Amino acid sequence: MEKEEILQIMPERIRRVVMQAVTEWESLQEIHIRNGRHIVLVIKGEKILPDQGGQVVGVREFREILEHISNYSLYAFEEEIRKGYLTIPGGHRVGVAGKVLLDQGQVRTIRHITFLNIRVSHEILGCADRIMPVLFDKDRFLSTLIVSPPGAGKTTLLRDIVRQTATGGGMFPPKNVSVIDERSEIAGCYMGVPQRDVGIHCDVLDACQKQEGIRMMLRSMAPEVIAVDEIGAPQDYEALITALTSGCALLATVHGNSFPHIREKPQLKRMLDERMFERVLFLQGGEPGKITAVYDGRGQVVSK
Repeated sequence: MEKEEILQIMPERIRRVVMQAVTEWESLQEIHIRNGRHIVLVIKGEKILPDQGGQVVGVREFREILEHISNYSLYAFEEEIRKGYLTIPGGHRVGVAGKVLLDQGQVRTIRHITFLNIRVSHEILGCADRIMPVLFDKDRFLSTLIVSPPGAGKTTLLRDIVRQTATGGGMFPPKNVSVIDERSEIAGCYMGVPQRDVGIHCDVLDACQKQEGIRMMLRSMAPEVIAVDEIGAPQDYEALITALTSGCALLATVHGNSFPHIREKPQLKRMLDERMFERVLFLQGGEPGKITAVYDGRGQVVSK
C-alpha cells in the first residue's frame, strides 16, 4: 500500500526510476526531488543516486508532483506549507523548500517551491511486541521515553506502542491515548483522518503544538496516556509536567544515543533528574523495535 501511495504522485518517468532502484520498499526512507537536479534516494540511511540516464527533474515533472500532493491547489495548503511540509494520503510527509516570504519576521509562506523531500512512513504492526510487557506495571502504563538516533525507527515504534496501548491485550486493559501529532507523523492524518492504525481508544490532535495540544486534550478527551514525538524544546517541560500532574502517563521520543547525550539538553536533564519517565528505551537502529537496553527512572537496567 505504501508503495502505491508514493508512486501515484509521481510522473511516469520518475516512477520508473524509483521502481527500478528500490528492491526492498520497506528499506526506502526518503526520496529527494529537486527541480533541475537528479533524484536521490535514502535507503537504510545511505544516499543512493539511481540510474536516470543523465536526465534531471524537469520543470513540468516537478510541477506535476506539486499538483498531485496539493490536490491542484497549493493555496489550500498554505498553512502546512508555512510549516515546511505537507502530508499526503498514507501519512507520508513531503518536506518543501524554496523562497520564503516573511511577515514581520515570521514565515508567511514558501513561494517558488523547488525542493521536495518525500519521507516514507512505514507502518510495522507488532514491532513493539517484545517491549510491551516492561512498559506496564500490572494495568498501569509507565511513562516512557524512546531515545533514538535519526532514522532508527523511533516514530514507527512509538506508533505501535500507541496502537497496542490504545487497543489493549491479554496482559493489560486498553487505555485512552491522546496523540498530539505536531508534525503529522505519528498517526499520519490526512484531512483529519489517521492513515495509520493507532488503536481503538486513541484520539489525535493533528498539526498542533505540544503545549497547547496537551491542554486541549486534558480538557476534552479524558486521556490516560499522552503521546508526543521529539521533545526537548524549552516549552516542552511545562507541557509534559502539566500532563503528569493531571494524572496522565507520558509516551515521548527524543533524538539521542546515550544518557550523557540527552542530558546535554537542559530540559531533558531536568526531566530525567525529576524522574518524569519510568522507562527509558534506547534504540539500536537497523529495524524499529530493536533496542540496546531499557532503563527505569533511576537509570538502572530493566531489560536488554
